[in-house]
Amino acid sequence: MRLTPEDDVEIANLLAAYCLALDHDEIDRCVALFTEDGSFEVYGRAFQGHDSIAAMMRNAPRGLHLGGPPFVEVVEGDRARAQQNLLFVDRSSGETRRAVYADELRRTQQGWRIHKRRCQFLVASGLGDPPERRGAR
Repeated sequence: MRLTPEDDVEIANLLAAYCLALDHDEIDRCVALFTEDGSFEVYGRAFQGHDSIAAMMRNAPRGLHLGGPPFVEVVEGDRARAQQNLLFVDRSSGETRRAVYADELRRTQQGWRIHKRRCQFLVASGLGDPPERRGAR
């Protein structure tokens, strides 16, 4: 099964809206892009549901989220998977982090939403849960 061109555009816009909402400090708008029972795994921890995801985002560093074009594949019907590269630039320090998002997406009555998102950082050994620290060897 293939996605329609409309699905491709909607999913790309969903993932772009995620990055832009964070860049504009619009946490509630960002969280609304997840299903009610959605989860976000980052730094080796899982955050389940809108309240938990919102709390994590409010405590996360602020900065610029530069998301690459997503690679999307249909799982079945109203479910899809996506992977997307990310370059994060910390607003305070200017330091960068490189990461990959792996998503499970669901089509809902509100349109496509993120059901599960996992963020792994690109480190010297490959993908890992914690980002590399400057000066660490």
